[in-house]
Amino acid sequence: MELRRFLDITDFSRDGLREALNLMAFIVKNRDTYAGALSGRTVALSLPVADRNAAAFFRFAAARMNGQTIDFAPQPGETLRDTAAVLSACSDIIVMNHPKKGAARAMSLYSRVPVVNAGDGGRAYPVRTLADFASVWNKKQHVSNMNVGFLGNFENNALVRGLLQCLNIYKGNEFYFISVNGKPVSDDYVNLMDRREKPFEVYDNLFEILPQLDVLYMTKVDASDFESEIMYESRRHNFTVDERVLMTAKPDLVVLHGFPRGAELDVSADNTAQAAYFDQLGYEVDACTAILLKMVQNRAGRLIQPYWEGPTHDCVCGKPDCITSDEPYLPPLFHEAADGSLICKYCGAKIEQ
Repeated sequence: MELRRFLDITDFSRDGLREALNLMAFIVKNRDTYAGALSGRTVALSLPVADRNAAAFFRFAAARMNGQTIDFAPQPGETLRDTAAVLSACSDIIVMNHPKKGAARAMSLYSRVPVVNAGDGGRAYPVRTLADFASVWNKKQHVSNMNVGFLGNFENNALVRGLLQCLNIYKGNEFYFISVNGKPVSDDYVNLMDRREKPFEVYDNLFEILPQLDVLYMTKVDASDFESEIMYESRRHNFTVDERVLMTAKPDLVVLHGFPRGAELDVSADNTAQAAYFDQLGYEVDACTAILLKMVQNRAGRLIQPYWEGPTHDCVCGKPDCITSDEPYLPPLFHEAADGSLICKYCGAKIEQ
């Protein structure tokens, strides 16, 4: 499995996911084998959206393989096309994030070095998703026939969506969504599960389903996720996990968290056998290491051909959260849904024809 860009966890097939997990495990046990894999190579960190963890993890991963990193902050008004030209001239791999969805895909259209997506406006965080998936695999020793719970605010949550995409392709998994603010699960999640006929249920109280769960994936919950401070305070007891609450869960329950945490995860849970979220952070370093390694393995030269795609349709997306709203020169890229509507390849939004 070779990679020339990593934009979404769906860039991996089922076999590709397994291969990535095996590589992560091999790297951990055989660090000396890859100690010089990035020797003489430079990783450009273009992270205009402040992400301390991503920056630290990629720096550490590059250092493990004797590579160097540089920080690159795009100038105000600079296009992604120009940023790609600059970074292609002075680096070997680009790790980027951006506030707009589809920015990493847009960069890869023009970049002559591999592009790694470290977050694009909440659409995808594929490296973190790979670490989350590795956490489940390593703690449970399998990824099928499980009851998986997701707790938090599910509106536009790329981490929940990414892990759901991974676990959705394995048989026997059932999903439970604990919606802390009572909002329904998005159509996007429903469509993902419907495609593989996966059963799911929605709860507004964690404790009704907690004893049945094998995996609980939590996301930060803020008062801003609720209609009012009063509603937030009235519902907090329905979703706060602490040491006492985990006594009602399975002893081998795996509790994961997207971090940073909020009131939903009390520090008293940290010392329980079910708490796997600190190990989860370590897997993120391993995931960064594996992805960077895959970007340089079996590469004949420093440069690659950009992933250019010509326009697919005579229309534009231009939605406010899509990269096309900022970079109008980008080719319109869509794929057609079963109902005849168009899906923007940058942001994933549906465009009615």
